[in-house]
Amino acid sequence: MITDALLLRNLPNFSPEATRRLVATRYGIEGTYRQLASERDLSWRIEGTDGRDVVVKISNMGEPEGVVDLQVKALNHIFERDPALPVPRVVPSLSGAPYEWIEDERGSRHMVRVLTFLPGKVMEQVEEAFSAGTRFNIGVMVGRLAYALRNFFHPYAGSNVHLWDISRALTLRPQIAKVSNVRLRQLCEEIFERAERFTLPRLSKTRRQVVHQDSHGGNILVDPNDSTSPVGIIDFGDMGYNSIVADIVTASETFSKFDDDPIAYLCDVTSGFDSTYPLEENEIDLLFDAMLLRLAMATVIVEAREATDESGIPHIENASHYPRMMELLSRQGRTQAVRRLRQACRFPVYGAMSNDGEHLATDYDVLRQEREAHLGPIWHFYDKPLHITRAHGAWMYAADGTAYLDVYNNVPQIGHCHPHVAKAIYRQASALNTNTRYMCDVAVEYAARLTADLPDHLDTCIFVNSGSEANDLAMQIAMSLSRHDGGLIVDQAYHGCTELTSALSNESWRHLPADEHPRRIETLMAPDMYRGPFANDPQAAAKYAADADRAIAALRERGHRPAAFMVDTALCSSGVLRAPENYFNLVAEKVRLAGGFVIADEVQAGCGRLGTFWGFRANGLRDDNVDFISMGKPIGNGHPLGVVILSSALMKRFLNGTYPQLFSTFGGNTVACAAGMAVLDVIEREDLIRRSAAIGDYLRQELRRLAERHAIIGDVRGLGMMTGVELVTDRLTKEPAVTPTERLVEDMLARNILIGKGTPNTLKLRPPLIWSRNEVDIFVSAFDGSLGRQQ
Repeated sequence: MITDALLLRNLPNFSPEATRRLVATRYGIEGTYRQLASERDLSWRIEGTDGRDVVVKISNMGEPEGVVDLQVKALNHIFERDPALPVPRVVPSLSGAPYEWIEDERGSRHMVRVLTFLPGKVMEQVEEAFSAGTRFNIGVMVGRLAYALRNFFHPYAGSNVHLWDISRALTLRPQIAKVSNVRLRQLCEEIFERAERFTLPRLSKTRRQVVHQDSHGGNILVDPNDSTSPVGIIDFGDMGYNSIVADIVTASETFSKFDDDPIAYLCDVTSGFDSTYPLEENEIDLLFDAMLLRLAMATVIVEAREATDESGIPHIENASHYPRMMELLSRQGRTQAVRRLRQACRFPVYGAMSNDGEHLATDYDVLRQEREAHLGPIWHFYDKPLHITRAHGAWMYAADGTAYLDVYNNVPQIGHCHPHVAKAIYRQASALNTNTRYMCDVAVEYAARLTADLPDHLDTCIFVNSGSEANDLAMQIAMSLSRHDGGLIVDQAYHGCTELTSALSNESWRHLPADEHPRRIETLMAPDMYRGPFANDPQAAAKYAADADRAIAALRERGHRPAAFMVDTALCSSGVLRAPENYFNLVAEKVRLAGGFVIADEVQAGCGRLGTFWGFRANGLRDDNVDFISMGKPIGNGHPLGVVILSSALMKRFLNGTYPQLFSTFGGNTVACAAGMAVLDVIEREDLIRRSAAIGDYLRQELRRLAERHAIIGDVRGLGMMTGVELVTDRLTKEPAVTPTERLVEDMLARNILIGKGTPNTLKLRPPLIWSRNEVDIFVSAFDGSLGRQQ
């Protein structure tokens, strides 16, 4: 409880003459005295006759010794950690003590100490200092101060009780009744009520340490010749153990009578602070609430002190900016503040809705219009595109806070925003981000680690930025070395979006007239063991593979020969088919006899997706039948990274031929390789391949159980965490259930589950490897309900 005694300032009772005598006696300093404003101490500036310029401070008689000792030791600590930081230095007494005990005329004991004087003008008294540049630079300096104090400890740090401690704000609550203006009193009550329920519990979860917590414009000094440059921070009397948020809101409270945008002040100071002492998300999101609470506290303290203190001497000359700033900030609202603060510090902006949520639809419509205006009519998965703002683990979150279970995206292989990967990206980006023209440890280490369990002929990596680039480059090398220009793919394949890989992706052109198909690409019949012509044939592998003979002959008739057979052995875009045993080897051998290479496209099948690290091995393609491996998507867990793996012999032949200076500006950059290394760390540490293989089996088991009750499920197939569910209108005729499949995707979205299609009637399920049985059960339960609506 805040008592009236704390509201009374009770300044020490020492005359100028008495002060002169004790300073001369204890410190040997004489000179011209000028009294300084102070809340509880008696402070004088002394322009010494010996040229020294100092400040003498006589503490309030109620000030515990621990408070002064805390300040003295903190100032010494700051000097050790950041000697250039402009804060006062402690001047020892003639006896070498950092402070001395003295008595006034009535025998009351006080402490006296002397600090160096910092030159400069008080910021709040310089109108030109109320600028964005000044505020940013103040934030920088306050951030430096907090950073210097982050490992400082003092046993009294949590015991410095005073009115302005935001963590003890609720003790001011009884004083709200002294606020004379009814409107302001009601607003203060609302802010304190929210503080109890929301602000203070969350403040306790932010980083806490010893902080200055009094860095307002009255304690910031600016350069007289350049008001944008703060040159000092003074008055450490309110220092204590608190949230670092307290420093930011205090430094943001000095508000010009000519301004009407408090959020701008908060953004400027915060971005400066963040540039020297990076903030965390929970801190950036709490600043609005903490700022409001600080302003409400100031409003209450000023009015309560006026009602209690009979001295008639105001502590703050003009305190009208506190309630004015509080009202303006309250009207601007939390949503706008959080959004602008995140933008100022380049945090992701989560959500676009008002405090009451009423304007969410309007904001969504505006964003959708802006997206189409600036990005064009980009294709999206659903009838109404989702506004996703963040993700974590197996879940994605929309702007309105709705959580969606992600069963579709195969990029975040180890879960969205995995902290180990994010940390590796941050640390490497903070140290070096450059290309492979320079020798960098991480790129070499990553290449060695990625190829460690591959055969000797797959020992060299070429880094690019995506799976499309990797497939494009692999095909270019195959064409260059084979001196052929043809390609073989499986029907409905997708291998990328470059000109070359688009030709290798008949998903986009298979329905065009034959004369519009790429002449140098031939498509193999998909080895479909559910509805294909050899589905139940024990010789299916040989019969499906025989289509390669036809395709090679067809290319030859058009004047082309195969440079390579590019295959995603998961056959993901073909409906997640399970090819018959040995099919891929039979095709590979035919292609090699025709002078072509085999490219295993591991963009979707690799990195543990199919229950082994290399997908081609899971599907039976032998190592000796693979000439190139291409990777992308999951290997960076969302960070752009692609790789072509080949033999050093092929690499040398290629470089000695057409491409003597093969280079990608961003391919293999140190940050991308750090992300790749971190992904491998997580896969190994969390045993994700073994764990996910078991969870994938459980998923398919549960889906087959659903098939016993839902005739629309024609087939369930897959390996590891790649599953295809083919839907049919009739199990005997196997008629594709195209329209019900589209409805299922939308119905599952309504149940907060994200799924997608591999073919018009096949669901493609590719959850992250971190799934547990719990996520499987959530999905299966929702899928069961959704299937029931399709009957």
